[in-house]
Amino acid sequence: MREINSIEIKEAAQVGAARRVIHGFASRIGFDENQLAEIDIVVQEIGTNAVAYTTGGGWLHFAAPVNFAGIELFYGDTGPGIYNLDRAVRDGVSTGGSLGAGLGAMRRLMDDFDVYSTVKATGRLSLSAQRRTTHGTALLARKWLDTKEAAQQSVAAQRLGAWSRPCPNETDNGDAYFIGPRGERTLYAVVDGLGHGSGAKAASDVALGALGEWRGEPLEQVFRVAHDALRATRGAVMSAVVIDRAEQSFQFAGVGNVAVRVFNAPERIAAISTNGTLGARLGQIRVWTHAWAEGATCVMASDGLSAAWEMDAYPGLLTHNPQLLAGILMRDYSRPSDDATVLVIK
Repeated sequence: MREINSIEIKEAAQVGAARRVIHGFASRIGFDENQLAEIDIVVQEIGTNAVAYTTGGGWLHFAAPVNFAGIELFYGDTGPGIYNLDRAVRDGVSTGGSLGAGLGAMRRLMDDFDVYSTVKATGRLSLSAQRRTTHGTALLARKWLDTKEAAQQSVAAQRLGAWSRPCPNETDNGDAYFIGPRGERTLYAVVDGLGHGSGAKAASDVALGALGEWRGEPLEQVFRVAHDALRATRGAVMSAVVIDRAEQSFQFAGVGNVAVRVFNAPERIAAISTNGTLGARLGQIRVWTHAWAEGATCVMASDGLSAAWEMDAYPGLLTHNPQLLAGILMRDYSRPSDDATVLVIK
């Protein structure tokens, strides 16, 4: 799994600090001076607009993209949102309401660029809308190290979004995700070690080791192997899916409370887990098989993400990059008292 680094930007002084930190990170990856200068410009634009147009600032996160060589920037705020996002991106001008100026320039300087914004609602709000903030702007920008393969990498990266972080004020992350391709079939899993801290991380690490042995075995066997491996730990819960893109099939099994929701599939998919704890108590594994097709989206999340989220609160978000979707859900629904993980598959 990758580590996602985060910088809060509320004041002008924090913009320069963020630029210097991200410049050093990108330099260590291997970007040349011209590429570093372009990354600097993008970070400066993001930070400057965060200070100028949001009431409480925002967070800029940076990491290496999942399974690719490059840099990924994700910015999110809960500001008033951008009223005319299409114009802001096309012209690179400010709407005066939130992050806006420089969007067009950012898109030209990066290999991948995606932005989503919802405007703060006015008037009477539903109880769920009052409890949660689902407005604001989120921005995803990626630059690939190998410019010759940028187009190919961009297409592949459109299929996957992943975000995992430890409980605030903890260094050990008891959550984990796994991605294991085998030809046209890929095993995806989210693991949640019981509790949080070092003991939870030890359990999730053992589960990842067991999953790493997957060579195409049935999902029921995957869970049995993980259960046996976790006996010496405090245990974990897990959900796993296998997507076969050649056969257009989707298989799911789960033990415990790692949630799985599927949207725009050819048929309704209700991913129902069984009770139990891997390493402690495991009953019969139920494997659910459904049809899969291009355009479907699967969201897997540990219970560090509140289950209260609804896709209806984010019009059009399913058409955007899955990493943008993962980041927005983490922004709006991650719990402050637990590890949290979101895995999005298209």
